[in-house]
Amino acid sequence: MPASPPPGFSRADLHVHTTWSDGTSTPEDVLNWYALHAGVRVFAITDHDTIDGALAARDFARAHPELFGHLELIVGEEVTSKDGHVLGLFLSEWIPPGMSAADTVTAIHAQGGVAIAAHPYTNLMSWNGLVGVGDLILEVPFDAVETRNSNFTEPFANRKAARVARGMAQVGCSDGHFLEAIGRCYTDFPGTTGDDLRAAIAAHATVPGGGCYGIPTLARFVWTRLRTGGSILPKRNAVTRHDAETRFDLIVHSDSGLDGAVLTPVGRLDVESFRGVKETIQLLVKARVGVVIDLSRVELLDSAGITSLVAGLKGARASGVGFCLASPSAAAQRALTASRLGSVFPVEKDVKKARAKVAGNAPVKA
Repeated sequence: MPASPPPGFSRADLHVHTTWSDGTSTPEDVLNWYALHAGVRVFAITDHDTIDGALAARDFARAHPELFGHLELIVGEEVTSKDGHVLGLFLSEWIPPGMSAADTVTAIHAQGGVAIAAHPYTNLMSWNGLVGVGDLILEVPFDAVETRNSNFTEPFANRKAARVARGMAQVGCSDGHFLEAIGRCYTDFPGTTGDDLRAAIAAHATVPGGGCYGIPTLARFVWTRLRTGGSILPKRNAVTRHDAETRFDLIVHSDSGLDGAVLTPVGRLDVESFRGVKETIQLLVKARVGVVIDLSRVELLDSAGITSLVAGLKGARASGVGFCLASPSAAAQRALTASRLGSVFPVEKDVKKARAKVAGNAPVKA
């Protein structure tokens, strides 16, 4: 790519993945890469269905201003909507997956964020979860459309996106899942800051640039991963939510139209993890996504942990979506029995059966 943007313009990459979802590079790797590669001034980490990779990168960058002070990082997320992937930029809170594209855009705008249709016409990698919103770019109020995506499968999809999105704000993004892909496609914009970028999108003044990486780049990546023992194929089915109080896994299944999510608390489901688990469940059911709570890895369940399950059950009832507990560990089963609430919660012995119940969209009874 050109060494620098045109005079008066800066360069941004608005679609980068890390190991917090299905990327192969840590947030620190991405920061290090951009610290030593001139050109990009602003970039967004947009992991699938989580903002935690972006938050980790932001914290690391703030701790080392002498290294990364010339960069501006945007907190983002690539949200798996029922209609395809949507990029949310300038986010402060997690956007749950499973909503329609229109509702996802509404949730992004409610935070003051920018909503971008990611690779809207991709079609060669749908088997691996790479899906776009297609012609919904003409119906849903996206702020911009990604018309240049650097994945080697996207040349024709990029051309169609640029043709259909004529007259709309257009951006270029690497969609980088490994370091050599990062920055291959980009967005040039007048100004220097993230606020300037936002204004340029609103004014349709952004200029997408760059191109798709080729087979040689992909082959070098595969060879490097084989030599270092890393995974080659990205894993899209699981992300980890994290906060200062607790860590737990949120496994989002993208099959069957994203009609349910499985939340697997790991370790202690107690007073310390209460807030994070409760908020995650409530955001999902509010988005009308059915929830399965896999209790198989719970080592301790106390009354506060049960309160988070009560909140989930009440929220599911209010939203009219499915809610089910699955595979309770011995510790979880003892706590449920002692609480005298074990018979109130819908419970299945394995996650598969619980998912089938939730996927049937049978709302839990009051």
